[in-house]
Amino acid sequence: MNQDLDALISIRDLSTSDFELFQSALRTLTSKTFIIRGIEKDRELYLFAIRNFALFEAWFLCMDASIVKDESLGIIAFRGPGMLRFHFSREEICAVLTLRLIYEDKKHEVSLTDFPVTSVEDFKQKYKALSGEEIKKTNLNNVLRRLSSCKLIAVDSPDYTDSEALIKLYPGIPFSISRQALDDAIILLEEKDIEGIDEDTGEVDS
Repeated sequence: MNQDLDALISIRDLSTSDFELFQSALRTLTSKTFIIRGIEKDRELYLFAIRNFALFEAWFLCMDASIVKDESLGIIAFRGPGMLRFHFSREEICAVLTLRLIYEDKKHEVSLTDFPVTSVEDFKQKYKALSGEEIKKTNLNNVLRRLSSCKLIAVDSPDYTDSEALIKLYPGIPFSISRQALDDAIILLEEKDIEGIDEDTGEVDS
């Protein structure tokens, strides 16, 4: 037997409640990619997955996939088989890069929340400064909804175009885009030669 799969034996020792947590964590990872410690509904799943990380690694190995973690950011991520990439439009890529810059600026600020926070208005201004283009209202709505569905952000208003609405920046942003990838992407963006970001390496494709 492959020694990397030895941890699968421990599944027999899970209690009924732990097995339910295992199932829930698997569903969350495969459908939402991330489990984030700072999100209340994720916290129990995060702690369970950290305690049983070898089991999850073995399980996903059977799927030709993997699971990675960054305990400093408080995030666990599912990586599916093959070379996965963000299939984002140029506007969505500009938005992610803008949010990554904001995250870098705000990560050391003292906050009452578990995550850096910015306003939609601040995002719009920084998006224009980065891309040289003002994002239209319809596109703003679509972009922020898409990034929210990817579990990269959360907006505290049902109206994603409300300038006063606040955006929580989840750790999937720095986890997915390294500082070097951010710097590279800004250069490529200025050259209008950016295509995507490699989720496995955090590198930018041109």
